[in-house]
Amino acid sequence: MQPTHEQQLGIEAMLNNLLGAWEYDRLCLGMKVAEMNEDILCVFVSNERCAAEIEAGHADDFAAAAEYILKRPVRRVNFVPSYFSSPLS
Repeated sequence: MQPTHEQQLGIEAMLNNLLGAWEYDRLCLGMKVAEMNEDILCVFVSNERCAAEIEAGHADDFAAAAEYILKRPVRRVNFVPSYFSSPLS
């Protein structure tokens, strides 16, 4: 399941509140919720450093925001650098 545009915006707004504006801007610039596969959420973030930092300190915030907006349980969140979302040439 891919989130709708409105759901994406809702998750972003909730994360902005949970993380605080400065931390959200630092870690989540260009963030996109790619899909929800059963109870696993896949999120594209700008780079590997952000992915590692978010996974270490904010994975629960992402799960809580997604559960609230998508109305589905999230058991795991995978953070992937966004360059993996582009097709290879």
